[in-house]
Amino acid sequence: MFSERLINELGLISLRLKQPVPHNAHDLLDRLSDETPTASETATETAPKLDKNEFRLLVKMLQAIGHDCQYDAMTYDGSVVTYQHPKKTLVFDDIKRADDAQIMNLTRLADLLLDDSLKRPVWEKLKSLR
Repeated sequence: MFSERLINELGLISLRLKQPVPHNAHDLLDRLSDETPTASETATETAPKLDKNEFRLLVKMLQAIGHDCQYDAMTYDGSVVTYQHPKKTLVFDDIKRADDAQIMNLTRLADLLLDDSLKRPVWEKLKSLR
C-alpha cells in the first residue's frame, strides 16, 4: 500500500503476516478445525468454579490444622467440595452423614459462611487431623 521509502520517512513499522493468507475456503476451514478445542479443554472451561469466599474459607481451615491447601487435591461438582487430605477425604456436604475410615463428612462451605454457629462442629472434627 505504501512504498518502503514513505514508510521509512514516516517512521512507521512495516507489518507482515507470518503465514500466507489462504486462497480458498478449504484452507481456512482446515486451519480452523486444527484450532478447535478438544473435549477435555471445553470441559474444564465449563466446569463449575468454587466461590472465592468459600475457597478462602477452605484454605484457612486447612491452614488452621497445619495443612497447606493443594488445589489439585480439591474437586467441586457445583455443590459439594471434596478435598483429598493426606489422612482422609474431606467431603463438605452434610456433617450429619456417618464418617468412615477414609471419609470425613463436613458442612457445606456456603452454609459455613452464612451461619457461624456451624463452624464449631466442623472445627472439632478437623482438629482430629492435626
